[in-house]
Amino acid sequence: MSPDPQATVKGPFDLKIKFEPRGGNKIDPQSVKLAYLKSPMVDLTDRVKQSITDEGINLEKATIPPGEHQIKVTVKDAEGRETNAVITIMVGK
Repeated sequence: MSPDPQATVKGPFDLKIKFEPRGGNKIDPQSVKLAYLKSPMVDLTDRVKQSITDEGINLEKATIPPGEHQIKVTVKDAEGRETNAVITIMVGK
């Protein structure tokens, strides 16, 4: 939802991700994982844990250095079905 994937943002900015469960099942917020895709990969889950709900992620005033950043979001529903998405955030100077 935010920031717009086509936009270049300046920090701090609000990171908002909405989960869309399928088949009437709820998202298990305990299953949500965020990883910064670089070598080696960095697990961001503990840093945003307080911003995760079964409806999504609402992290206010996120600070990321300038550049292009790819973040992998992994979620499971109450029946254990998993899905992943990679979001790209462009941060300007």
